[in-house]
Amino acid sequence: MRLKPIRILLLTVFMLVSCAAAQPDTHTDRDGWVIQREFLQHRRNTSKKIEVFWTKPVEPGPWPAVLFIHGHQEQLRNGGEAFVRTGRLGSMASRGYVAASLSQPGYGNSDGPPDFCGPFTQEAVVVAIDFLRKKPFVDPNKVVLYGYSRGAIVASMVATQDPKLAAVVLGAGAYNFFSWYPTPLRGIDANIEREAGTSAEAFRTRSAFYHADKMKVPVLLLHGAQDERIPVQQTEAFAEKLQANGITVQLKIFPNARHSIPIDEQYREIYPFLEQSLR
Repeated sequence: MRLKPIRILLLTVFMLVSCAAAQPDTHTDRDGWVIQREFLQHRRNTSKKIEVFWTKPVEPGPWPAVLFIHGHQEQLRNGGEAFVRTGRLGSMASRGYVAASLSQPGYGNSDGPPDFCGPFTQEAVVVAIDFLRKKPFVDPNKVVLYGYSRGAIVASMVATQDPKLAAVVLGAGAYNFFSWYPTPLRGIDANIEREAGTSAEAFRTRSAFYHADKMKVPVLLLHGAQDERIPVQQTEAFAEKLQANGITVQLKIFPNARHSIPIDEQYREIYPFLEQSLR
């Protein structure tokens, strides 16, 4: 009987800590930008949370918005916080954009499990887009997705579901799982097999190549010619497919780049593309 109050106390403390961990808070990046962190409810399971970081220009706006979607993280799986630590959200805000990033399910403080860019992850992005569009300082007609690697797979699929997006930037992505798997690396294969499975249904729900006719927005495709994880042919074939469907496509192949295209080289393509797409 004496243990019961202790158990109740421990349970209470645990619940308080859990609730505190899910409260909105702020971070400051290396250049002094204040970054907000919030948790959104996943529509498929309201007990699951989605971690989102965002910042905005000082003036009231409304501003265009860019939502960043990270790729796979092996050691430090900090999800969307990676864009805070590198200053990329603040950098975009300094150029007149509301800049946001989310943690994919199973990364950062977003609830998992990860489903290798599948429907659960895609819907988490849809929730984050809706969150941004409802902000009074965001122009709801000028929301852009940026996805890299895994993030590009997710962003490409979301772009086939949301015709109201203003533009999409996709870096080093795979757009046809049927021609990508088995991949050049056994570790990637193991992740696909564990998180998604290898059925035709699993591959189709992650392959934007087969849904390209539903995409309605301008697309910037970036890829390294020496990519050791996702062959450049994935992007080249996707570009041809999009162009055949009348989509405005800009394709930039970096001849000396591997899977990680240098950030500065990416932004030399991204900034002009955004300015043109958001006029």
